[in-house]
Amino acid sequence: MKSTQLNMNLFVKILIVFFACIQAIYAQHTYIPTGGISQHILDRLEIKSGELANDHFHSTMKSYRRKSIANYIDSFSVGKVGLSSVDYFNMDYLITDNFEWSNRQIGLNKRRLSKTLYRRKAALYHASVSDFNLIVNPVLYYQVSTDKWNGRYALINNRGVEIRGNVGDRIGFYTSISDEILKPYSWVGDYYEKDKTLLYANFVKGYDTYLGYFLSNAYVTASFNKYMDLQFGHYRNFIGDGYRSFILGDMHPEYLSMRLNTRIWKMNYTNIWAELRDPISASYAAQPRHYMATHHLSLNLSKNFNIGLFETILFQRDSGHARSGFDPNYLNPVIFYKSVENGLNSTDKAIIGMNYKYNFLRHFSLYGQIVISEFVLKELVNNRGWMHNKYAIQTGLKYIDVFGIKNLDFQTEYNFARPFQYTSYSAAQSFSNFRQFMAHPLGANFKEGIVMIRYQPTQRIHIWGKCIIAQYGNDTNGSNFGKDPRLSYRTHSSAMYGNFIGQGVLTKLVMGDITASYMAFHNMFVDFKIGYRATSASLNQFNSETSYFTIGIRLNVNQRNYDF
Repeated sequence: MKSTQLNMNLFVKILIVFFACIQAIYAQHTYIPTGGISQHILDRLEIKSGELANDHFHSTMKSYRRKSIANYIDSFSVGKVGLSSVDYFNMDYLITDNFEWSNRQIGLNKRRLSKTLYRRKAALYHASVSDFNLIVNPVLYYQVSTDKWNGRYALINNRGVEIRGNVGDRIGFYTSISDEILKPYSWVGDYYEKDKTLLYANFVKGYDTYLGYFLSNAYVTASFNKYMDLQFGHYRNFIGDGYRSFILGDMHPEYLSMRLNTRIWKMNYTNIWAELRDPISASYAAQPRHYMATHHLSLNLSKNFNIGLFETILFQRDSGHARSGFDPNYLNPVIFYKSVENGLNSTDKAIIGMNYKYNFLRHFSLYGQIVISEFVLKELVNNRGWMHNKYAIQTGLKYIDVFGIKNLDFQTEYNFARPFQYTSYSAAQSFSNFRQFMAHPLGANFKEGIVMIRYQPTQRIHIWGKCIIAQYGNDTNGSNFGKDPRLSYRTHSSAMYGNFIGQGVLTKLVMGDITASYMAFHNMFVDFKIGYRATSASLNQFNSETSYFTIGIRLNVNQRNYDF
């Protein structure tokens, strides 16, 4: 009880500092959700311009501020870039979607439902008066599929509401909450039965014919000046330039987080302090928690070359320590966390690495990541497969307007992670949230190739093809060959030396799909998808195969992918 009180006092102090600081606010804002078409449009514009969007945002750190997007489009030098009619439409889409921050009168609705509803194409209801701005939108995601799990056709039935705005020049806010009924794809349902967790969701109630849960995302924002802003609440982050990320991904539930972002000169420096959850039972008791502290420095070394450095510490103080909860030693925003961890003589988990991006010839973007969980240089040189040489590498290439075909874009990416990547001495401080991996959804002990093609033949039609081929080593019968970052490396089933990617039960994954989306009106999409997924292994329990057709409708929500 005493330790819990200490932890609560710390968070109260943080909130007091937060609201005290917003007395000198510069301007308020909210963020676009990660994973939508806006990110791809901005990637295209940045590559085509030949220059990184240094004065507005660093595209490695997602998501983006709505104000930054609007300012970037408003100031974009269209005369210096060869844009298609579809590109101009996409730029208008971004202005319409972030109209409250743009100086351009785009997105006004001539066919409104009433005098108060849909006056703007991107807002069911919009109120803008002195010192107050409010935008309210419905959220809808309904999708059916021919794939079956336990004899039931896959289905998503999501209904909710999204609200954003600001109060005066001091407080910005965002909230999105929806109720969802899910009948999962076959492999997603198998994952749920095995791990008792479901991607993107926290606590799930299993009924006879479906899974039910709430999805929520809410935060407040504050900007101290034009260089620094703060975000506090429940949301997700994504750090990287690829389809996957080894630094921080977004295929997991929102988590309680405070993010401090500082952008000045050619630098963007981000601090993230977060509380993560690890449910151990289906009971209604409060579940164990652990914590994450991350800082990432993004530096534009030239107008088209970016490099980033990051460090993440995972720690847990609920038992075995005099104080529980968040360790205030990691609140220092500029210190090298590993030195703190050594000074505490703790077993806290440290992860370090770098990322890079080079845009060239106004058509290409070369990107990648190197993430180190643990290694010894001597053992790395000896190349004997030492268990504690734990690292992951990503390299990828984007090619826009392929062979001069406008709005035809290609992307290829290769990822691999050594066995036991991210694993810690203590399983209680794993790189996971609600038992879902915080980085790559395959965890570790894998290699993966991805090929994607995007084509926008007309203004309102998007076609996206994707193929993923991977190999990984599965665990069985309580073994630990290094695929699951949630396990302690002390429980390893392999020898200390001779470890290799694919050890355990070698499993091959092939999956691909083609999606065609039609945007009937702003942020309302009709989706058609054809997909195939198969796994093969030496043990029959890991073999599976399915092909499916899916049709759905989305309103103010991004398409959800289960690519694992």
